[in-house]
Amino acid sequence: MRPLVALLAACAVLFGTQTGEAQPRPANEQPMYGEVAKTPDMLAADKAFIDQVEGMGYSRAGGSDESVKRGMQELMQKHDLTTAMRRFNQAWLLDPDNGDAYHGMAIVVMERDHDPNAADRLFRMALAAPRKSPNIGVDYGRLLLMSGRPRDAVPVLEETVRKPDVSPDGPALLALAFRDLGDFQKACTAAQKAQPIAQPPLKTWIDQIVSDPKCR
Repeated sequence: MRPLVALLAACAVLFGTQTGEAQPRPANEQPMYGEVAKTPDMLAADKAFIDQVEGMGYSRAGGSDESVKRGMQELMQKHDLTTAMRRFNQAWLLDPDNGDAYHGMAIVVMERDHDPNAADRLFRMALAAPRKSPNIGVDYGRLLLMSGRPRDAVPVLEETVRKPDVSPDGPALLALAFRDLGDFQKACTAAQKAQPIAQPPLKTWIDQIVSDPKCR
């Protein structure tokens, strides 16, 4: 199996030229390539890319997972939002059932475009996808809290924290969601469970809840 890195970089240039009408960003820098109606040339390019990935020994799902991995590296390690979005788009093209592709797009849209509505839609698509990682709900809950929507965040986070291998931020964010709703008893109970695993900067907020005299 050959590495995908060179192919992903080459196809980023190719897809970037396929924008059709004037748009604020090239199609490959918009979620799901801007959701434009594709021309026959675009569809042919899609097929050529998929055939190349499969020719390297990857399944479409495996190639998609590798593209997400590369996108997260660009996002988290290099903070290269442009390249990250291109990788997440390639992941989506290879496997639209990969919720992690939508997750990555949502993070880019929040950090780059400051568009919580677009990010909300992408997070919901991520959670509805057949294949997904458990921590999508953590980041979606974080977005909902940042948007002043604790009531919406609670069910998302409650479902998320029941899953294995969830980030410690999940239980901590659930405690903050209950706090923001004004349900201090539930906030206290959730914070006490989260405190042993809470990480900065959320640990500061969790410690404050637990140390409150009412939380005794």
